Amino acid sequence: MNSMLSPFDFTRQEIKEILISLAVLTFVFAYPEILTSPVFIVTSLLGVGIAFFGHEMAHRYIARKRGFYSAYKMWPQGLLLALVMAFVSNGNMIFAAPGAVIFAGYWMFRNPTIEDIGIIGIAGIVFNICVMYFSLSLYFWTGFQLFSFIGTVNGWLAIFNLIPFGPLDGRKVMDWSKKIWLAALALAIAGFAALLFS
Repeated sequence: MNSMLSPFDFTRQEIKEILISLAVLTFVFAYPEILTSPVFIVTSLLGVGIAFFGHEMAHRYIARKRGFYSAYKMWPQGLLLALVMAFVSNGNMIFAAPGAVIFAGYWMFRNPTIEDIGIIGIAGIVFNICVMYFSLSLYFWTGFQLFSFIGTVNGWLAIFNLIPFGPLDGRKVMDWSKKIWLAALALAIAGFAALLFS
């Protein structure tokens, strides 16, 4: 396999940007609970680690499987906005756009189609929805709050990314297939609501 297409091929810069993004999102999802319970940062790290890393790696993996070079790039302004909104809203409003997986063809005649962009875009959302429902099932079965938190984080990331605006995944998926976008949104909202009211 071409090493440039391997899903396990990371540059040092990419790893650095993933870790920075993970650290910021972990804090944002833990605030303000960590002010009274600092150990909650561990719970947040686990939940956000699964949701954020899995979401971005799903994009990255599918892009490479479809023959594109792909890598995660953080968005410094998005990370700053996430922190500001967390403080201003006291943790009630989470802006979850720390960065994105960028991808491009190796050759000038292999440009991504609308279908390519849509399938790569939905990959991260599908990951979050699957983890959300799996966590929801475990929470109903065990009553363990950790599973509720993991499911909630994944649900929020799925819903946020399905917003059909700007560079978010929702715009890419909707341009490719409105039916798939609507189905994903319905599944994400249903699972998220079940977690919130359980």
